[in-house]
Amino acid sequence: MRTLRRFFKRLSSWATTQHAEERLQAEIEEHLAMQTAENVQAGLSPIEARRQAMLKFGGVEAMKEEYRDQKGLPFLETLAQDLRYAFRQLAASPGFALIAIATMALGVGATTAIYTVVYTTLLAPMPYPQPDQLVMVWSKVSGHRNGISAGDFLDWQRRNKSFQALCAFTGGNFNLATKDQPEQINGRLASPGFLNMIGLPFLLGRDILPEEGIPGKDHVVVLSYKLWNRLGADRNIIGQQLRIEFTPREFRR
Repeated sequence: MRTLRRFFKRLSSWATTQHAEERLQAEIEEHLAMQTAENVQAGLSPIEARRQAMLKFGGVEAMKEEYRDQKGLPFLETLAQDLRYAFRQLAASPGFALIAIATMALGVGATTAIYTVVYTTLLAPMPYPQPDQLVMVWSKVSGHRNGISAGDFLDWQRRNKSFQALCAFTGGNFNLATKDQPEQINGRLASPGFLNMIGLPFLLGRDILPEEGIPGKDHVVVLSYKLWNRLGADRNIIGQQLRIEFTPREFRR
């Protein structure tokens, strides 16, 4: 707390530098005048009395510098001086200033873009509860990761003793028929329980039930919030029919 109070006191003094300088100068002059008067009373001439008073007092400028270091913030003062000097140099060479500013802007923009991509793809946690408990298992053929067949997945699911739940999905494109015109959207085919497994909440409706994963009964669609808004954000959409055509990319698990 004492360090914090000292910092704010110095900041306040730095903000009122002119007033503090005038007060310091007045105190120095008052001290020199008193010492000079004592020297005159001791029999010295006014000029010699003043000289002796200044010799006894010491270096005035050195004392001022020490006072500024104690009362102000040297870092901010030095920074302000450097900024003033830099602005004067840039104003003297506007062409160089524009090139320097453009170069710095491009550098900062490129660095920010690269960091954003790296953070999004490598560092940012997945937007699910307990993402560290989610894993993806692949089939490996000739040393390369490969999608798995539905039969392999069902076999893994029956023999599973290591995971709380196993779900499969495959990504692809959907051709969605709307009342205006058909449009293509990205989506996934997933086995029952997929959304509950990764912990996504539902605004309306529910996850796919186990019996709805059986061929012939797999006519259930779960809409994302974004797509639901694009379709009119109708809260009565549950139970309505959508005409879609799916084009798979690969099967994952």
